[in-house]
Amino acid sequence: VTALYVKRTGDEKLLDENARFISARQLEEEEQEAYLEPTVLRMSSSVYEHCCLAIDRSLTSGAHGLPLIGAGDWNDSMNHVGEKGRGESVWLGFFLYKILTDFIPICEQRADAERVKRYRSYKKKLKGHLNKEGWDGEWYRRAFYDDGTPLGSSESDECKIDAIAQSWSVISKAAPHDKTVKALDSANLHLVSESEGIIRLLTPPFD
Repeated sequence: VTALYVKRTGDEKLLDENARFISARQLEEEEQEAYLEPTVLRMSSSVYEHCCLAIDRSLTSGAHGLPLIGAGDWNDSMNHVGEKGRGESVWLGFFLYKILTDFIPICEQRADAERVKRYRSYKKKLKGHLNKEGWDGEWYRRAFYDDGTPLGSSESDECKIDAIAQSWSVISKAAPHDKTVKALDSANLHLVSESEGIIRLLTPPFD
């Protein structure tokens, strides 16, 4: 959002605005989430630094070279996919690829050479893993469970195909043309129902 705002408005001064940090207690070992009101700290940093810290925190990598899903990505109802800390998200990979594409030029303008190098390296490796381990043959998978079982695969009993992974393969521009065509054709075949007037988020549904 910050990168888009700066690109559209040219208002780079926003990046130097100060914003406070917030703090909350660590989750207990058995907790997946906690509903609470965080404490606003006196400590602050620039909006630019806040953005970079969020990106830095996201540059994780699991067994398939994809970002860890944690307790859920965009779809937080998938909070048990990576509850042991090893599950990975294909969609998050595409989302992160787009963020890096948009934010690396900002880092370059600010001569943040170390981050530019690190972000470029991660982005290059991520693209390879998305199109190898993330590809199921006719569409992109959605995630991998802690034990490495794919979600959003032709082998899956539930959620064989998920719309968001196919959409973001195109939006992110991380996928080659032949794969995006196949992915969108598969999404159209399995998820779009003209007779019902709906586009499913995924199919088959979870029990």
